[in-house]
Amino acid sequence: MADAATPARMIPLVEALARLPLEAAERSAWPVMTARFAERRRRPRWPLAMAIAAALVLALFPHSVPVAPGKAAVTTTDSGLSAMMDESARLERLLGAVRDDGASSASAASMSIALEDRLSSLDAELQSERAPARQRDLWQQRIVLLREAASLEASRHYLAANGQGFDVALVSAY
Repeated sequence: MADAATPARMIPLVEALARLPLEAAERSAWPVMTARFAERRRRPRWPLAMAIAAALVLALFPHSVPVAPGKAAVTTTDSGLSAMMDESARLERLLGAVRDDGASSASAASMSIALEDRLSSLDAELQSERAPARQRDLWQQRIVLLREAASLEASRHYLAANGQGFDVALVSAY
């Protein structure tokens, strides 16, 4: 039933929508978009990742000089046992900050587990050893192991940031 305000002849909705004018833009946006995309070239992300890694290393290791993995030499301003303990604590903080317990490749996980096993056996030996000279050697070994673990995590994050897998890099490096 129609009320007083409605005309007697009703137009179907489909017909009413078809009669509406088409909305068109005054000018095409496609040339503007292509020009903007041409201006914006894709820049590599690895310089940013390296800068962040360098800043993190400088923030956590202000008094140390990098040592190549595998060498049992620790270069700090103070060559005493407390300096080695401080270096070890800094490395542990670094590992705690960058360690990602999410999805990982099998080879990266097995390498991390092997380093953790070596580290735990070294810690057990450190607790039982009382000779200062032997303790110094064990602390140096611990620092080398922690640096290797930090290097592994940094490599894994760097490769993930570049969209590469750890297994491929491992095969190409060895």
